[in-house]
Amino acid sequence: IEVVVETVPPGAIVRIDGKGIGLTPLTVFPDPGVHLMEISHSHYEVHRETIEVERGDRLVKIVSLVSGRGKLKLLSNPAGAWIEIAGKRIAAVTPTEVESDTGPTLVRMGLTERHPVEKEVIVLPGQTTEVNTDLNIDPHGSLTVSVVPDDARVTLPELEAAYRPGVRLPVGEHLIRVARTGYETQQIRFYIHYGDNFTRVELTRAFGAIEVLTKPADSRVSLTYEKSPSVMATVAYRPGMQLPIGQVEVRARALGHRTGFAAFHLTTAGHRISMVLKPIQVKAGERFRDSLKVGGEGPLLVVIPAGDFRMGDPEGPPSVNPVRTIGLTEPYAMSVREITVGEYARYVVATGVEVDDRLSDAAEDEPVRYVSWKEANNYVNWLTRQSGSKYRLPTEAEWEYAARAGNASDYGFGDDPSELCRYGNLADLSTRKVYRQWDVVDCDDGYGRLAPVGSYLPNSWGLHDMHGNVSEWVLECGMPDYGDLSEDGTVVNVGQSCRTHSFRGGSWDSQAEGVRASRRGFGAGRNDDRGIRLLREL
Repeated sequence: IEVVVETVPPGAIVRIDGKGIGLTPLTVFPDPGVHLMEISHSHYEVHRETIEVERGDRLVKIVSLVSGRGKLKLLSNPAGAWIEIAGKRIAAVTPTEVESDTGPTLVRMGLTERHPVEKEVIVLPGQTTEVNTDLNIDPHGSLTVSVVPDDARVTLPELEAAYRPGVRLPVGEHLIRVARTGYETQQIRFYIHYGDNFTRVELTRAFGAIEVLTKPADSRVSLTYEKSPSVMATVAYRPGMQLPIGQVEVRARALGHRTGFAAFHLTTAGHRISMVLKPIQVKAGERFRDSLKVGGEGPLLVVIPAGDFRMGDPEGPPSVNPVRTIGLTEPYAMSVREITVGEYARYVVATGVEVDDRLSDAAEDEPVRYVSWKEANNYVNWLTRQSGSKYRLPTEAEWEYAARAGNASDYGFGDDPSELCRYGNLADLSTRKVYRQWDVVDCDDGYGRLAPVGSYLPNSWGLHDMHGNVSEWVLECGMPDYGDLSEDGTVVNVGQSCRTHSFRGGSWDSQAEGVRASRRGFGAGRNDDRGIRLLREL
């Protein structure tokens, strides 16, 4: 009789009927009959099985031993150390006891600003193995880096630690990197001493040259870049100019052509770009509607011609000064009338957005109101998705240009406020019947409050209700200074928080001064005299 016994791992003790035979791998020659075979190893559970053999038998037994379970009692001086067992960090800290698989096990413990210690121990089945370590001090000091600009990013490339003011680092020399878009990156080696350490790094602006070639050659080119942290600046392009490196946006405009736009990352190597502007073939005064995916058509639109105008009022308040010449190089379309309750309701039904309860009794031909700037913006974005054409709110310049309709007067029709009631709905003699103490314009538009849209004469470009009825949201954030206006009527946003937005045109409760083409206002949220007039890009 021959029995061959092999184990994984080898080196296990084999006993037959309680008598030690030897270590695996080995061959056993038992007597015929039934025998109890036990296989034991210090790191594994005991394997027991009964074998029955007869004369002439040859058996081969290959046994994979199963790890047992034991306990680790983990202690450190000082206490509170983190623990890693077999390379895996556990949630507990010292002192603690944890269960572990039997066999050789690597235990690592450490504590902030202490040298970590690792030990390999043997975990035995059913037994508790104690691991006790002394964690020696690892000298550290704090580091605070003062940077200019103050939003530059500080990193420690050679260390795992993320930088923050006062970060604790091992005593010794370390690499510090300070970087920010638009500036030359600096790297310094700094020695950390025990205690508090301070250093200052001031970055230098890095510049690159820009060359812009356009067709038509006399196109107006503007460049937008980061002037200082969180402040964007727009400047007119001139040959040979340099800008701080980083993201740059280029816009090229020419009368009767589509605006060209490009964005690129400027490096110290410079950048050259060519832009060919395409002519726009539209006719000023043309009216049209866009088809919508939900069915039906969008608001009635009219084409506004490109051109220049003087924006503001030299005799007005500081908010409308200094007067600037603005060149709108592209024609665009505007809604002929203010957006009505009925037109807005189609959007509400299609999207399920909430609407102010105060609109429940409003007539469908009245201008929609009680809409915030965000809600107005969501509506025009919906029209963009429905039509496949770009709808948005107009900028202040685009709105005033359309309201003036080629005139430099206070109103789109002239300067005589007594004519206002022919062109719009404002605080007039009908309003005084409802609000007897109000100062009103000495004319009668026939409505004490809101009027149906399009109830009055349009201006010479075919736009109704540019004066009064409801004021109309525009794109601008807050009320930017006219001195910061771009020359092409694009939106101005000079470091504003956008908690408020501008609106134009005055409303049914405004006096003559409040409905001038140059008059500005700003606010936040819903109001009963604030609505929507939209713009569609061509």
